Formats: sequence, C-alpha cells, structure tokens
Amino acid sequence: MGLFTKKDRELDAVINQIRVDLSNNYKDNAVENIKRLEKLIAEKKETGKLKNPENYEDLLKHFQDDVKNFKRTY
Repeated sequence: MGLFTKKDRELDAVINQIRVDLSNNYKDNAVENIKRLEKLIAEKKETGKLKNPENYEDLLKHFQDDVKNFKRTY
C-alpha cells in the first residue's frame, strides 16, 4: 500500500483481513473487522500514534461503502 508513509502493522493486519472477508463473501466477518478498524483508527488518532490518519479513514469509508452495497451470491 503505497498510500501510507509509515506502516502500522496492527491496522494493516485488520485491513488485510477485511479484504479477505470481502473477497470470500464473509459479510458478517467484514462488518465486525470494519468496526474493529474504526475503533483502532480512533484510538491511535487520539493518542497521536497514527501518521496520516486521513488515509486510513478514507480506506475505512471505502470498506463501509463496499459492505453497504454487498450482495450475497447464494
């Protein structure tokens, strides 16, 4: 992910899991991990441990929109 100047491993792990969940049509897991990502971003932003939080917030918004438009294929 070239958008982020300093990687945050914890956030990146959650982001990768959300991508896996969405690609495998695991909406419930994706929603749960999106909430987790939102909480982590807020915590790290509040403590000043997150550089460029707007990049993560944009990605979070993208995931939220994806889940909102999610349609089951079965």
